[in-house]
Amino acid sequence: MRSILGIDTASPYGSVALIVDGALRAVAPLSPGGHSSGLAASAETLARDVGITLASLSGIAVSRGPGSFTGLRIGLAWAKGLAMGASIPLALVSAHEAAAHAARDAAGLRLTVTHGERKQVEVALWETADEAEERGARPRPIAAPESIPEEDLEERSTALAAGRPFVALPANEAIASLLDDDRVPRRDPAPLAASVAMLGDLLLQTGEASDLTLAAPAYGRAPNARKPAP
Repeated sequence: MRSILGIDTASPYGSVALIVDGALRAVAPLSPGGHSSGLAASAETLARDVGITLASLSGIAVSRGPGSFTGLRIGLAWAKGLAMGASIPLALVSAHEAAAHAARDAAGLRLTVTHGERKQVEVALWETADEAEERGARPRPIAAPESIPEEDLEERSTALAAGRPFVALPANEAIASLLDDDRVPRRDPAPLAASVAMLGDLLLQTGEASDLTLAAPAYGRAPNARKPAP
């Protein structure tokens, strides 16, 4: 039995999920602001409900962002601790790729949106989902993540779609309001841990496990706190 724990703490819509032999067996949301206190208990509950222990996991997959500084640090630190302590391989999954995977049932192109630098968002464009992706293949990017001014999002996203429908997954209500028009079908933020687990499983099976020492989040923007100038 191959069991993979997925962890997404990149946004307030955090979650954990457990897949067994490629099929989703359990998923649980994490309350906004409760990632630190709820992650361990939720993961243990999922494992117990499926009849396994966390130490017996085949792998751990965690969102590497971009996203919340605090959330990403909490998720990766906890995942690395478990991986090191139980000798479990770890995979880091892009938040953009997880969002595109979660929207694989959508007709048309998919645009994923996350927080970037201050007053900017980071967007990535993905091909229309096909049968290969439905069977478990990874989403195929058209345009790599790119930062754009927040106020330009609606105009830019419409141009990227070239008049074809796509799904947008905004990171917060402010961004969602920019996409709230008939030309841009959108989906509200949703728990992504199941997609993180499935994509992480693909990475681990192709030998793309992360180095536990070097694994680090991709924040998408510079920290608010800066070292003083010399």
